[in-house]
Amino acid sequence: MYWQPAFARLRRYRMELLDDLFALSGIESPQTIREAMHNYALSEEFDQTYAYGGALGAVYHKRFTRFVLWAPLAQQVDLLVFKDLYSELYDSYPMKRQKKGTYEASIAGDCHNLAYSYRLYFPDGSCVYSQDPYAKAATVNSGRSVVVNPTSAYPEAWEEDQGPKMDASEVVIYEANIRDLTAAPSSGVRFPGKYLGLAESGTKTAQGLATGLDYLADLGISHVQLMPFFDFATVDEERESGRNYNWGYDPQNYFLPEGSYASDPFTPVTRLIETRQMIQALHQKGLGVIMDVVFNHVYDEESHPLMLTVPDYYLRFHESGHPANGSGVGSELATERRMMRRYLLDAIRYWVEEYHVDGFRFDLMGLIDVETMQAVRQLADQLGPNIIILGEGWNMGHCLADQDKACLENASQLEGISFFNDRFRDALRGNDFEEGHDTGFISNKKHMEFQIVENLKGSQTLNGEDYHFHAPQQLIQYCAVHDNWTLWDKLAITRSHEVVGFRRRRQLLANTLIALTEGIPFFHSGQEFLRSKLNLRNTYNAPVEINALDWDKRDDEIEAVTYLKDLLDYRKKHEVFRLTSFAAIYDHLEILRADSQIIIAVYQAADRQILVAYNASKYKQLVSLPEGTWKLRASEGRFYTDEEMRETYQEEAELAFLAATIFEQVTK
Repeated sequence: MYWQPAFARLRRYRMELLDDLFALSGIESPQTIREAMHNYALSEEFDQTYAYGGALGAVYHKRFTRFVLWAPLAQQVDLLVFKDLYSELYDSYPMKRQKKGTYEASIAGDCHNLAYSYRLYFPDGSCVYSQDPYAKAATVNSGRSVVVNPTSAYPEAWEEDQGPKMDASEVVIYEANIRDLTAAPSSGVRFPGKYLGLAESGTKTAQGLATGLDYLADLGISHVQLMPFFDFATVDEERESGRNYNWGYDPQNYFLPEGSYASDPFTPVTRLIETRQMIQALHQKGLGVIMDVVFNHVYDEESHPLMLTVPDYYLRFHESGHPANGSGVGSELATERRMMRRYLLDAIRYWVEEYHVDGFRFDLMGLIDVETMQAVRQLADQLGPNIIILGEGWNMGHCLADQDKACLENASQLEGISFFNDRFRDALRGNDFEEGHDTGFISNKKHMEFQIVENLKGSQTLNGEDYHFHAPQQLIQYCAVHDNWTLWDKLAITRSHEVVGFRRRRQLLANTLIALTEGIPFFHSGQEFLRSKLNLRNTYNAPVEINALDWDKRDDEIEAVTYLKDLLDYRKKHEVFRLTSFAAIYDHLEILRADSQIIIAVYQAADRQILVAYNASKYKQLVSLPEGTWKLRASEGRFYTDEEMRETYQEEAELAFLAATIFEQVTK
């Protein structure tokens, strides 16, 4: 354990009690006391003794506001109340220590829009200033926490707002960044790159086609997964610039929205109202909102309120004494500790109850412990059974035992939680190592048929390994997300010698496989119209011009967009593509062929048989059909209406190259 020798020297002080730790002040050196504080904060005894279940943060009432901060290691805490939002003048109020290590104070009167922070003194002689870890509002760039009257941040008819109610089998997810969706001039919105930009209806491209909100509503998806929009650290909210950009995986305040997406980041309540207006607008269009959350790490522990208020407690440490960094981008949060777990659960509850969020995508979920994610699912069920929980189940980090990580290998312990299926992604397009040159089924890699079939079936086995999934909906089926190359850019690398038309066919083939797979389909924004980010792999802080959706490209690829809409409509009409048990899949899906870059699947739907043939070769293929008369429903990126389905096929049919072909046979 870190600092163990120093801790051993201090055993005579009976370190079980904080009073003993406080008594060391002025006796032992600051370094020795810091060592003792570290050891005590990370002990199981500290976790048990000071776990607290009462209110935290600024609890607003019209006649007074109560401030509660959990800071057991602090000897003294002062509440600093500023004269106005941006004044340097403040009044200081000593806070009273309570039994569980909280400090409390009350300020009389209506404290709406009052700016405050905390000053903490520790036994080692240090004094720090911190924002409230439970702050619900803040000044620009989170300089100060701010009290708000919650109802002042509600838009009109907010109390009637609610998201769509649906089973997980009906979910289709579309991932997007708030800024990317409307930042380009071609979006035609009044507030480009803002919450209000995504809340605006009636926006169109130069050719008169829908953009932004209306486009999403018409696409056929059920949920928009928005990349982080809680308050993050690396965008300067005071500066509007195309280079002032970041995806937001650098959390600063978990209970309040990011200010750079607000029309006025200087007025604390503005971002609260406009975030709700955005969510309300999406709900009114029938779309759910999934919030991308980052509870695996903090960006800068030295300036983060969690670290400032209870030093070291919220983080994991290696035996060397250094903070663990399993994510590679910041110190790991110790979600297995009681108050860190509580903090995470409080944030989930808050965003559901106060912002009506419909689901959560957990970044690097494998760094979070299984017990915490089980608690998240239980809380979500209490708040609303239709709340979606999904995450990246990569096995990362070394502090937690493998069996304790919320990773894909432990899916059997995490019923009701979905995992990104990177096995399907890699089988479809190739992995993203080796400078992107690895290929997959859609890009001419041979002998990938078995892996594709496994995933089409929402299989309990991936690459031959049994993960004991409870249902197909535990798999998020995708081939592109915000990080790594877009699908179009990946194809530009692996098929650089090919004409654009061939690459386009490969992308539509991939979109078909994702749309018609068992499990939960997931699309990266712009994937349907061949989005490119100039062949850049990681654009987390690239200029907005590179990241923004090019709506002119949507005009150019109207047929590709229409094809995805038709695919999703087809999925919605036929339950056989969204079955909820592996037994049902076994009964309703038969694989007729899976070889030589061809996969033929036959589905027994309620009133018809559906044959879906995937031809990943560069040549037309003559294939055998099951007994009966078949009609062509879709081919080469186009669906046909009932009236257009005149030609019939028996015994055999020709498959278009680099395309999916769908036949139907009416049985009732």
